[in-house]
Order: sequence, then structure tokens, then C-alpha cells
Amino acid sequence: MTALLEVENLTKTFSMRSGMFGDTITLDALVDINLKVEKGETLAIVGESGCGKTTLGRCIARALDPTSGSVSYTPEPGKTIELSSLSKRELKPWRQDIRMIFQDPMSSLNPYMRVFDLVAEPLRIHKLARGAELEQRVVSALDKVGIPRDALQRFPHAFSGGQRQRIGIARALVLDPKLVIADEAVSALDVSIQAQILNLLEDLKTDFGLTYLFISHDLGVVNYIADRVAVMYLGHVVETAPTEALFERPRHPYTEVLLEALPIADPTRRAQRHEAVKGEIPFLGNRPKGCPFHTRCRFAEDKCRAEKPELRPINGGPTYAACHFAETIELKGAYDDAPATGTYA
Repeated sequence: MTALLEVENLTKTFSMRSGMFGDTITLDALVDINLKVEKGETLAIVGESGCGKTTLGRCIARALDPTSGSVSYTPEPGKTIELSSLSKRELKPWRQDIRMIFQDPMSSLNPYMRVFDLVAEPLRIHKLARGAELEQRVVSALDKVGIPRDALQRFPHAFSGGQRQRIGIARALVLDPKLVIADEAVSALDVSIQAQILNLLEDLKTDFGLTYLFISHDLGVVNYIADRVAVMYLGHVVETAPTEALFERPRHPYTEVLLEALPIADPTRRAQRHEAVKGEIPFLGNRPKGCPFHTRCRFAEDKCRAEKPELRPINGGPTYAACHFAETIELKGAYDDAPATGTYA
């Protein structure tokens, strides 16, 4: 089966100056990322702050131009578009198919525009509707996310955080996209509101056949909404797996670290956990040689410090891991301490 979206060897490098008169430093935010997103699935991207999750999402949507590599989009069998090679003019029609939902709805919505104009703006830019049809599509999109018609002439500041996020979702949906990139879409919301937005996203996925790339640092949220998970560390994908398999038996030591950060109510089970991961995330301008995680890994050996492991299938299964010893080391899953069924079930 052909993937809806395929990312191959994607790299994104930023340049920055060290001090006012210092040398220019190059920072590799993404390094040879390889991912596939199947039609109809929710693929979650997880990792600590600064690991490259948002940069990856923005490169896929071409809000940022990748330094190298390719992003291929297949809207229908036999028709593949390499988005990364298109000019801005050539890319414009495909922006209708791939939309983003942002973390902070207040900063992503123009405070000087009314709700109607905020949701109508994508239709006007792409010249897809006008007059009565424009109004009908805007009202329909807002109705899908639970915003009533009498709110059309209000400004964003008049809404709660959850309502503003619903408006942001309506902006994404109004163009009938196929792929939605949700970048920390619920992290700025209260837990009870998070549950409402997650359930809304699930309902919309079912009703409109959407595919999600769901970026998050919250594994409880990920366990609830994702079909498959890709774990990132220092700009690399270090593990991908079906959600249940990843939570039951992680194959990369960094994934174990993330799972052990899940909150557990029972103090006796908390005491059984390993010590917190040592050290800090290395500076992107001074990457460690070999495995990017070896400076913090309790299993690290000389081979890890000398040779970078490739992301490879483990024992012929659906799990891929970039660890030299993924087949042999024993790692604790979330279920070894307490059920991690997500906080929204």
C-alpha cells in the first residue's frame, strides 16, 4: 500500500552567529528523517522539547524549506507529488490538502479579525468560494467544531481557550484537507478541555476520513489518540512502533525514559523505577559522535560511542529502532508500572 505521505532523508540545518562578532554555527535540527504516514492513521511524533518535532511538522507543511531530502505526497494511487521540490506558486494548490493546527490558538488567530473572516480567509486566498457559498462553507466548518452561528462576528478574545482552538480547527477543515498536522494542539488547554478537543479530533477523523500527524510531548495524550508513534531525540527518529507495542515493550532506551516519566499514583510502584536519565540534551552545535543518545544511556558501550545505529526493523516486526542492542536489552514498558491507557478514555 502506498503511503499518503513519505519523508525520506529529510534534513534541516539552521545557521546562527556565536555572539555579536563570533563565527557562524550550523545547527542540524533534523538529521536524515525517514517516515511514512499511511492514509487514515494518526501518527504521533513525541520527544523532549528541542528534539525537532515542530521543525519536522513545519518542513512537511513547507512552512520551512528543508535543507535536503524529500517529502512526497500521494493524494491518489499513481499520483505522487514531491512537495519539497515545488516552488511557492506550484505548492499553493497542495496547501489545501495539508493543513496545520497550532499550539497556541490565541497567537495563531489574528486578534483583529472576526471569526467569520478568520475561517473564510483560506477560502478567499485559494479562490474556492465567494458570496453565499463562502458563507455556507464557513458556517458548516464552524458547526462541525461546535461554534454557533451567532459567534460569527465576534473577535478571538471573546472566546475561551478551548473555543479558540475549535476555531483554529475550523480554519484547517474549511479547505477539506486530507492530512492535518496538529502541533501540540491541546498542550495549552486545561485537562478537561483537552479531552473535548481530542474527542472532537477523533470524531472529525472518522467523519471526514482525515489523516493526522500529531505532535506532542504528552504520552498520555498520545496513547489515547495515536495509532502509531515515532520517537525523536536530538533531530533523529530513534524508534517507531504501533502505539500499543511501544507502550508495552519499548525497544530504544530513550523511549523507556519517556515512558518512565508518565505519572503514577502508587508510590510503591514509583520507587521501582530506574533513576532519572543522566545529563542534559547535548547542544545541537556539538553533537556527540556515534549514537546521539549514548551520553545519557545506561546501556552505552564503546560501539555506541563510535558508530551511529541505523533505524531498522526489530525481529521482523512493525517496530523500528535505532539502537545497536535493541534485540537484546530488557526495557520496561508503561504497563510494567501501571496501566497507561491515557487520561481521556
